[in-house]
This record gives sequence, C-alpha cells and structure tokens, in this order.
Amino acid sequence: MEKNHLILSQYRTGSTYNDFIGKYYHFPVNPDKNYLKQFDLLPIEFIYYEPQKQKGGKGEFFGFGKISKPPFKDKRDEGFYFVEIDEYKRFASPVSYKDENGKILEELKNPHYNPGNSVRKIPEDLLNEICLDGGILLNFEADAHLVQILGEQLIASERVGILELVKNGFDAGANYCRVRIEKVPDLDKIPDSLYYFNEYEGPVIVIEDDGAGMSRNDIEFGWLRPASTIKTSIKERIKKERAKAVESGKKASFEKFLKVLKKEHKNRVPLGEKGVGRFACHRLGKNLIIKTKTTSNDYEYVLKIDWDDFNPILNGHKDLSSVGISLTRQEPSRNYGKSNSGTQIIIYGGREGFELDDEEIHEINRTILKLNTPNPNPHTKSSSFEAIFECPQVKNLDEKLDYKKYNSVFTISGIVDERGIFNYDYKFSPPYNDKIPLSPIENLDKVMDLKILNKKYWHEEIDGQKLWRLPKCGSFFIHIDIWYRDKPWRDNLDGDFLEFLKKYGGISVYRDGINVFSAEWGAESDWLDLRQRQIQRASNLSYYHMLGNVEIEQGENILLTDKTNREGMIGNRAFKDLKELVKSVTFLVEKDYKGKRDELNKLTGGLIREPKVIKKFSKASAKIITDIHDKYDLSKDPYQLLTNLGSLSDKKSHLVELSKSLNNLEKNLQQVQEVQDLLTEQAGFGLGIAVALHEISKTTSNFYFGILDVIKSGEFNQEKLDQLKETSESLESEIKRLTPLRALRNEKPINFKVSKSIKYVESMFARRFEKLNIDFSFNSNKDFEITARYGALNQILTNLFENSCYWLDNPEIVKREIKILIDAQDRTIVVADSGPGIDDSMLPYLFMPGYSLKYPPSGLGLYICKHYLNLMKKRGDIYLAREKDRIPSLNGAQFLLDFSKVNKPNDV
Repeated sequence: MEKNHLILSQYRTGSTYNDFIGKYYHFPVNPDKNYLKQFDLLPIEFIYYEPQKQKGGKGEFFGFGKISKPPFKDKRDEGFYFVEIDEYKRFASPVSYKDENGKILEELKNPHYNPGNSVRKIPEDLLNEICLDGGILLNFEADAHLVQILGEQLIASERVGILELVKNGFDAGANYCRVRIEKVPDLDKIPDSLYYFNEYEGPVIVIEDDGAGMSRNDIEFGWLRPASTIKTSIKERIKKERAKAVESGKKASFEKFLKVLKKEHKNRVPLGEKGVGRFACHRLGKNLIIKTKTTSNDYEYVLKIDWDDFNPILNGHKDLSSVGISLTRQEPSRNYGKSNSGTQIIIYGGREGFELDDEEIHEINRTILKLNTPNPNPHTKSSSFEAIFECPQVKNLDEKLDYKKYNSVFTISGIVDERGIFNYDYKFSPPYNDKIPLSPIENLDKVMDLKILNKKYWHEEIDGQKLWRLPKCGSFFIHIDIWYRDKPWRDNLDGDFLEFLKKYGGISVYRDGINVFSAEWGAESDWLDLRQRQIQRASNLSYYHMLGNVEIEQGENILLTDKTNREGMIGNRAFKDLKELVKSVTFLVEKDYKGKRDELNKLTGGLIREPKVIKKFSKASAKIITDIHDKYDLSKDPYQLLTNLGSLSDKKSHLVELSKSLNNLEKNLQQVQEVQDLLTEQAGFGLGIAVALHEISKTTSNFYFGILDVIKSGEFNQEKLDQLKETSESLESEIKRLTPLRALRNEKPINFKVSKSIKYVESMFARRFEKLNIDFSFNSNKDFEITARYGALNQILTNLFENSCYWLDNPEIVKREIKILIDAQDRTIVVADSGPGIDDSMLPYLFMPGYSLKYPPSGLGLYICKHYLNLMKKRGDIYLAREKDRIPSLNGAQFLLDFSKVNKPNDV
C-alpha cells in the first residue's frame, strides 16, 4: 500500500495550538499555509519534530505515529483543523536535528525541507533512520486472526476443547456442568421435538453450569482478554507464599493461607492457568452465545460472537481490539437453581474440517466419564463436582465403568511425600480360581525411599559432597490396580474389560480430583517408558495391565503445569521428578507381577526352565522305557500299556526308538546346559569388569588427549612423552588386573586361601571405597583353604561388594561399612554392610535371575554367585544370613557363603 510520510512540528510544552500529543494534531489552514493538502493521501506515517529556540524547543525528533482518517474542522476556531493520530510510539532517546558534524539532517537527505513549513514531506528512508536512531518503542500487537490460531491450533481436539469449557465450570465453583450436543448433521435424524435448541443451526453444543457466573468485569477483562491473568495471578500468589514458607520454615502459615484462598473459591483453586482454553469455542462452531448470571443481578448478561468477524480471508487483516463484540442484558432465560447463578455457553453452526461423528461423540462421552478421580486421596477433602453428557441422536452411550467389580490381582496405594518417601499399602489378591493355588498377601504401612531405585537421577554434588536432591513435584497420592492378561489369571475378566484396558489403561493424573493428564495420553507418549521396557522383555508390566491415578493439588504441586494444548504437562524438572517417582512405584509391583506368575508355573508344573532338571526327567524316562522293554511281558501286556503300538515287533521297535529319543534329548539338554553355563559365566565376567572399567576409561581418556596435545603442538616434548609412557603403563596394569576376574570353565581348580581372593577384590574396589567413604575390614586370622576356581570366588565377592556399594551410596547413611567374617571352623564367610538392608518384597526372588531393585535392573548378581558356588566340587552355596550368623554391629544386607562341603586341599 502506498504511504504518505510527513514531519509534524510540535512543541512538547507551551504550544499555542490545541494539540494532544499522540492523540490529535491541531493546525491552521489559510492561503499562505494550506496544510490540508498534505493529508489527502492516506494512510500517513509521520514523525514529530520540536523546532529549536522558540518556546523552549530543543530541535529534536521525539516520536512516531500514524494517521488513517482525514482531518476535520475545529468547530470553535475558524480556519483550524484537527487530525486524529493512531499508534503513537515515542522515542527512547530523542534525535537531534543535526548530525555529529553539526549539519542539518534534512538539508542533507530531505528534498522537501523547508523549516518554515510545520507540515512537510520526508523520504521514507530518512523517516525510518530517525526512528531507529531514536530507539522507537514498539509494542506487541494482536491480529484478529489470533483467535483462529488459539481456537483451532492450540486446542488438540473437539473433546479436549469441550473438556476445557467444563473445567471453567469447575473453576467457577459449580456443583455440576451439563454438556449437550444435538442437531449434528452426520448423525441419525430424530424428531425436532426432542431437541432443546431448535432455533440454532446445527450442530449445537451447549455447556451450562451452576457456578458463580461472570460479572461485566469478568467478561471484559477476563473472558475477552487472551492470556488473562485473573487465574494465573492466584497461582503466582501460591508460588510466592509457598516459597516464603519454605524459606522461613513456616509451612503452617502457608497452609493457613491456602485454606483461606480455597474458602474464597468454594474449596477450590482454579485449574486454568494459560487464559486461552475458552477459545476452544472457536474450534467447536462458527457462532457463540454466552448467557451468564451472578447472584447479585436479577438479569443475565448476553454476549454474542460471530467468529467469522475475525477471519482475515473474509474481512481482511485487522487488530484484535478493533473487532466489536456486543454485550447486552435480558431477563433470565433459564432456571439458575439454588445458586441463582451460572453460565450457559451455546456454540452452533459447526466448523468445516472439525465435523462431529458417532465415534467422536462416544469419545467425548468417555472423556467426561473419566473427568472425576476413581480413587480420591483419602487424606484430603475434595469438593463435589459432576459432569453430565447428553446427545439424543446417539443411543447406547457408555456408562461410567465400575472397574472395582473386576478384582485386581495387585493393588498398591499410598502417599509419596515431598522427600520421595513412599508410605504405602500393598495387596496381592489372586482370582478365585482352582487353577491358581496361591495365597493372598496384604502388607500395610510399608515405607520405601523411592529415590534409591534410581540414585543416579536423584544425587547431586554440593561442595564435593554427594546429597539427595529433593523432588520438585511435591508430595502426591498414588493408587494402581494391576491385572494379568494371560490365562488362567484372566478367566474372571470379560472381553469388554480387557479391551477397555487396552485402549484406556495406564496412569492418569488428577489435579484437585479433576483429570488433567489422561492415561491414554500417557500410554501414547510412553511417559513412564513401560512400553519400551516391555518390547525389550515381554514379561515386564505395561500400560494395558493397569488402571491407576496420581492425585496432585494446586497448593502442593504448583510447579506441575499443563501444556497449552492440554494434552499432557510441560516437561519441566517437576514433571520429570513426578514421572521418575511414579515409574519407581510401578517397578515395586513389577517384581511380584513377574514373581507370582513364575511361582504359579512352578506349582502347577506348567513350566520347567532349568535344563538340569529336564535332563534328569529325560534320563529317568529313558531308564523306565528300557526296563519296560527288558522286563515287561510285551506279548501279554497285562496292564494294557502298549495297546496302541501294534504287533509285538512294532511294540519292541517303538520302545527302542523312544528310548533312543529320550537319550538324545538328554544329550541335547546337556549341550543347552553347557551354553547356559557359558552365558552365565560371560555375564558374570561382564558384571565383574564393570568395576574396573571406570578407571580404565579415565586412563584411556588421559592417554588420548595427551597424544592429541603432542600432535597439535608439533614439537618434541620429552616431559609430555614421559607422561604418556606412565599413562600407558598404568593402562596396561589396569588391564592385567582384570585377568583373575575371569572364571573360565576350563580353568583348573587350585588350592588357595579365601583371604587371597578377598584381598584381590578389595584392591579392585579400593578407589570406590575411598570415593564413597566406605570402611572395609575382615578377620584374616580365621583364614581357611579351598580347592576351587580362583576366578569364580573373585566374581562372587565382586558381585557382593558391588551390591553393597550401590546401597551404601546414600547421603543419609553416615557410617558406611563393609565387613567380612571368616569362620575357619564352619568354613563359612559372612559378607555384611551397613546399608538399608533387603526390602521384604525382594525376599522371595533373591537368587532368581531378573529380579532387582537396582537401577538399571539386571537381577543377575546373586544368581551368578549361587551359580558359581553350586558348580564347586561337592557344591558350595549362598544364603541370606540367619540371625545367629549375622554380624551384630551391622543392620544391612548379610550373606553367608557356605564352603563346608567344598573340597579342601588333599581331598580326592
């Protein structure tokens, strides 16, 4: 668009004209100075210039503005005109009319320059340069198109949009919110008499509540103001008061403040925090009517919006504030009930590209059904709020699922406090099924520090000291119900419920009892990494095994913030901490989830995993078949055992073949056993060398960067080369130290004292012990000898030391000890530490592979210890130390290594 560019002379003080700077410019029109023609070409961009000397003028350009309307006569002063000014922007630093050399800018660059003309043209380039040199103060301006962006692109779906409007009712203190959808063109036609809102073009969406309603102030400065701070200011107050209470240690004063705040809002803190959710109305239909009433008014406000008024394609680009919206009042159009207040939103006309269909109606219904928490926090008082959905065109809408009738196999629920300590109740309730001969378990008032399940995530170093980092998410309540999906566990579950678990299973997050993060969103994004873990190992838990809820509160969990599109939460530190703690709770249950299934398989004989056991069965079976062939009267077959095998010769040949097959199976199982033993030994070596890898990595890194430094310098440096030589020797030494860790199957047993292995493994852990400030000791005066593979005992002790170091790496443990008690008389070794001990939930699975509370879990360490001890000649073993065998001064984990049957020197 062609623009006109002008300079307007304007004194900032002492002007004789009726000017209003930034609002109106007052100028004369006479035969000598006919400025009126300068304003013929619109629009105009101009800069203000204050002339020098006269009336105290400073000779400065001081501001910018626009003119979009023609001048109009001054009715009081003949021969004068006004022109209205838009979008005035002052300069941060006024610009002198002269350059740094004292020359007048306009004389150099403005061909229209005439200092006698108060209104004169100026080239666009010069106008822009002066604006930039003055640091023109700009502002954000909103285009009317913003409404379409907020409505269509920030709101993820129709059901999310409707849910946002329902939550507005909750924020208004409503007891109920009713959603009704009717006259949907793509659904079945029904008689008009069944519709409530026939006067509007379909589809019609009506959301009404009995909340506090909106005043004119609420409408004007809240509803009509994108990103209004009416709700966010409340949350900012909460943040500030909470921070103040934490700093001063006066949590009680914060709780008192929160109690008063909730009382002002019907025991609620507003869920809304972005100030854009209401623009979901734009996505849902072309037209909007809001009817709202407060208790203080005997009438209702009516606000009507045609969203096409904001469409740049239909109406061109315009500022958001330039679109007028009519607000009127009328007699109440409905019964506002006991509260005598509320809001009704009527959206109609639909919107192309966002059509409603049968499937979407069902999803909207399910979303509203899942709005309220199924398991509220029993320790907090929540206000009642009910959402109701109606659509007369759709039959058989789902009702709220009472999943409690499908008795869960596992239930865990409790409070995770602000330190990450979980106080919980846990239940195992096997189905009433004669195929599952397992007893129920109920553990109440259990306590677990969830941070120890992933210590690396929670540790932080301050002044060189390792400390626990406290969760940013705040405390929360969690409840999870878990089911198996395989037989015979699922025999009591119907197909509909299993399908529901598949589609909607997972863990939802409820804020003040209202769903703000649904389970299906979490499952889709794999927020707890459960799907990825199940892909890696099919026996692990996943979302479709569970229904759970996390309960958070505005006052306690103020740093957990919804995403703008309302599908999930912003991934800040608070949300990551919440995710980590919830994930740890699922890991607690997962041990039993896998363990009870394995226990059932063993009890019912459904599955035998150990090749050794299967080999025994096949060997015994082969012997029985041979005895039948040799000793049983095949011709008479008195017990009718072989009636299906044909003639006598056929019976003999079948028995011979069967015996051969079983013998071959025994040989095959022997090969499987050898492969399993090899893999176990390799896994053991892998776990063992992990201890030394850190030092090797550190030494290798120093060597690498030392070589790079020499190459980059391009000079011969004897000192550097000597350092590299020392680093190389250190690396070689570390690698040689790994050799005794490897327990090769063809390694010959040797005679050695157990103290030799203890000293070697202690040397491997020396730096680790020093770093963690662990005091290590053992009684070498009670030493004894064994005949075994030296590398095997090294790996056993390495795994036990590694476990102790992991659990002792806890900032809350001040005195960290590992002690070994050697008993030459009983030929036993007790390995003990001062850690937290073994959680009760681990006891049934202690030496089984795949069970662990460590992160990341391997569950192989103790299994490998038992494997190596059992392989020793005449068989050693490992047990959890009984009370009489424990070292009294230590309360942590204690294991007893039993060598009483293992060969001694000189044993044959």
